[in-house]
Amino acid sequence: MLRPVRRLAVLLPLALAVASSAAAAPPGVTVNATATTGQAPFAITLGASGDAVSYHWDLGDGTAADGSSVQHVYATGLWTATVTATAADGETAQAQVQVRAETVTLAARSPATYGRLALFTGSLRPAAANVPVTLAADGRVLGRGTTGPGGGFRIRARAGVPGAVVAHADQAASQPFQLSVRPAITVDFEGDPALYGTLRAVARIRPASAGTLAVTVSRAGGVVRTASGDAVVVPLDTRTPGSVVVTARAKPAGGWATASTSANTTIAYPQLAEGATGSVVSVLAHRLAVLGYVTPSGAAGFDSDLLDAVYAFQKVQGLARTGTVDTEFWTRLDHPLRPRPRYASPADHLEVDIARQVLYVVRGGAVTSIVPVSTAGVAGDYTPRGRFAIYRKVSGFDPSPLGTLFDPMYFTGGYAVHGNPSVPPYPASHGCVRVPMWIAPILFATNDYGETVYVY
Repeated sequence: MLRPVRRLAVLLPLALAVASSAAAAPPGVTVNATATTGQAPFAITLGASGDAVSYHWDLGDGTAADGSSVQHVYATGLWTATVTATAADGETAQAQVQVRAETVTLAARSPATYGRLALFTGSLRPAAANVPVTLAADGRVLGRGTTGPGGGFRIRARAGVPGAVVAHADQAASQPFQLSVRPAITVDFEGDPALYGTLRAVARIRPASAGTLAVTVSRAGGVVRTASGDAVVVPLDTRTPGSVVVTARAKPAGGWATASTSANTTIAYPQLAEGATGSVVSVLAHRLAVLGYVTPSGAAGFDSDLLDAVYAFQKVQGLARTGTVDTEFWTRLDHPLRPRPRYASPADHLEVDIARQVLYVVRGGAVTSIVPVSTAGVAGDYTPRGRFAIYRKVSGFDPSPLGTLFDPMYFTGGYAVHGNPSVPPYPASHGCVRVPMWIAPILFATNDYGETVYVY
């Protein structure tokens, strides 16, 4: 403070100084930036202008700079740059600019499967909600979404070819995420998985450019077949029941991930009953015929004639006489009991087994044909047991007191082996040995007078 030596001379200059100070004003200052939002690391140029003689910058991230124009690189974050302008008289003024340096992250479970939805997750930093996000690969948009309150996003997009995927949000883009993709492999079964059905496995790879397939077919005991190609069709053996496993493995082309898939099916015993059709019926008839059961020639369907053979098999095998070919039937067909004649002499003869309700044609000491029969089942009637011989034959229909007999071969008294429209799987006759109408002519033509007939 000045000392008042001459009071008047001093007061006037002081008054003028006070007036001058009161008239001084802060310097004018404006700021500008090349951009205020960008991807971190975000390099910008900040500028200040006005009537100040100096500018000092607090860049908001712990750093400072001087000058009307400064260059700075911001890390991820939301920053406030403050410039302090100083005039020649020492007066100051401030101005601010907010800078947003953004980072986008992106991740996904990899490898994804071709053609399926893959989940991509990421975030925008600094966090901002409701910001549109776009996923792109090779210039193609894969999917779109928006950020949540915390800046995170979840976008499901269908996986295509392998390669770099980038997420774009606001002014930033993520680092390329290298998405690995495995080809889509399918294994399907076409046809009938029943025993003796027509069945095949079809393996495919998508896209075809992703590689080729190696296909193995396995059953109990190991691999039974292999094949390879883009689309592989493998016929399957259905002659034996059980589980079949088909495995298809990709031999991937460059850039694709390895992949494999398996599928299984069971070759099941079909349940057949009268009226059934299909190739399996022909197989059934053939297998019964091989075992000696008399079957209709060229059977294409499960008719009443084939039912007679089924009944005969069930009788001999000790199965329930249902007339239905079920799992137990097929199992026994694979491991059948093979009947032997009870009598050895003569080498050629007929045997009627009343307990099993079947007739055996014996030739050369072995059972060569098996026929279902129905013996006495009417109360008070019986079928005679013992050794007999055919002593009379009548071609065609032969009337009798108890009904008309077809192609009868009499072996004792009025008892005969003859055809009848009703041959149930249980005893039902008045004493004769009934055989199906279609089998009677076969027996009539192949057994002469004097043929030995055992009934037991």
